[in-house]
Amino acid sequence: MKRIKILFLINFLVLIVGFLPTSMNVNSTYDSIMLNDDIRLNDLSSWWWEPLELISTGFDTNNYFSRIAVDNSNNMHVVTSSDEDILSAGTDRDVFYKKFDYVTKIWSEPELVSTVSSSFSEMPEIAVDSTGSVHVVWLESDDILGSGADRDICYREKTSSGWGSIELVSIESDSTSTYLSIVADSNGVAHVAWEDFADYTLPDGDQDIFYKHRSALGIWSAAEIITDLSTTSAYNPEIQLDSQQNIIIAWNDLSNILGSGTDQDVFYRQLDKDLITWSPLKLISSESDATSASPSLSKGVDGMIHIVWYDYSDYEGAGSDADIFYKSYDSSLDSWSISDIVSTESTGTSFRPNVDVDGTNSIYVIWEDTTDVGGGGTGNNILFKYLDLNTNTWSSLAILTYNNIASSFYPDLVVDSLGHVHTIFLDSDSSLLGSSSDTDLFYKKFVGTPIQPLLDEINPNPTSMGNIPLSWSLVQDATNYEIYRETSQFSSTSGLTAIDTSTTTSYTDTVTAAGYYYYAVVATNEYGESLVSNVEFVEVIEDTSGIFASLKIGELLIFAGIVLGLQLIFSLLTYVLLSNKIQSAAKTKSGKK
Repeated sequence: MKRIKILFLINFLVLIVGFLPTSMNVNSTYDSIMLNDDIRLNDLSSWWWEPLELISTGFDTNNYFSRIAVDNSNNMHVVTSSDEDILSAGTDRDVFYKKFDYVTKIWSEPELVSTVSSSFSEMPEIAVDSTGSVHVVWLESDDILGSGADRDICYREKTSSGWGSIELVSIESDSTSTYLSIVADSNGVAHVAWEDFADYTLPDGDQDIFYKHRSALGIWSAAEIITDLSTTSAYNPEIQLDSQQNIIIAWNDLSNILGSGTDQDVFYRQLDKDLITWSPLKLISSESDATSASPSLSKGVDGMIHIVWYDYSDYEGAGSDADIFYKSYDSSLDSWSISDIVSTESTGTSFRPNVDVDGTNSIYVIWEDTTDVGGGGTGNNILFKYLDLNTNTWSSLAILTYNNIASSFYPDLVVDSLGHVHTIFLDSDSSLLGSSSDTDLFYKKFVGTPIQPLLDEINPNPTSMGNIPLSWSLVQDATNYEIYRETSQFSSTSGLTAIDTSTTTSYTDTVTAAGYYYYAVVATNEYGESLVSNVEFVEVIEDTSGIFASLKIGELLIFAGIVLGLQLIFSLLTYVLLSNKIQSAAKTKSGKK
């Protein structure tokens, strides 16, 4: 009898356990919704060039060599040289400065930089450090600060307090200083490289590349010659920082070193961020068998160094005319890529290239070209390309001087934190924006709407009523993010109203009612909106109190089943024990008879 009851009890428990819920997927319908997490790289093919702007207003005589820089607030800083007699500059050539305010969208009036000069001040270069201080260097022919009658390098800094004093950089030089370059690091240190015929520490009679840096306290280091292995003159120094704040200097040189041959080649050296240790000399234009010159450097956020130069080598069918060559340098591998030709459409001479890289490592190149490409005019044109990261190929050619009837020259470009490309160049076309017959400075901007953001999965899910944390990917070309919330699935924000706007990549929403909520984000900038992000949902449940507050519905049902099972087991055990006791008592009474 006991065995039968025990078997009955076991079978009953198995039956109960079989009815207990093992899992509860109440969201199975919603889990099957396919979400797009394949976020596109920036589709620059949909971007456009804004109309040309004349920024040398107020100058009635020629503008010459000019350069542009951008600060962390996306303000543009431009230096130019001109013979214009404004601001008591005199009729000699002077260096002027202008700023474009990103907030007000207004160019400032010109400011005179070379205030104490009564001779030629020209070939200015500019850099802006992380604090917003502006560093300007230029070639100065006047005998100022004891520099002598030869041409020297001068420097001036503009801080929030205004312009500082003019300083002499090439103090060690007793000969002609020429082409120069400047960069400023995150510590406010300015690094300068230039050409110089002085026999300072190296009496070889040729032109060498000199280097100096200026501390944030305004103290200049001693000059160093970095072309000590050169046997002929070196030209066109270009200076840049890598992601570790090491200083990279490239230049072109006729010396037959490192197996380069007797033609002009592009070389480089690196100065470690300790400002003490120089790397060995290295050859960049290794595939070239003709003149390679005028290098331009930029760095990517991934640490890669990018370089362009013009080259007369008939490499990969480029022809015997000059073309724009490109390479990248991986510092982790200490390795340069093979040469790539940018100016494939050019049938004339391509020269004076400049390169910059944005926050997604897209590469932009601008240069001067004699080719009449697509109706670009009979004079020199300004051409532009970018490396399309979606296809890893160079884009189609953009002609910034389309239908010009005169020559354009000295192009420069810089990319801001939104990925927008800012270019300047000189042009002598009197029909452009009423600029008259002198050479003027023009500005053009490559812009577009933001790329699609990626909304992160919402956790915890389900969650109780209250705060719902949201986060999404950083979109380089966005100034704001619009947050959308609906109670049903959606794929477009047309006709919907954003619940809020954020300037960061996170937001906390507050809901006070149970249900399903669907979220998406749209990135915006002054040029429009991105595609809507992927949609993420969250189930919000009522906020119950007590020990069950944090349990999901499935967990509560499982718990209830276990409690019910235990109650049944207890009842059955009680029944069995009482039954046995009654039967035992009955047998005892029966025996006494």
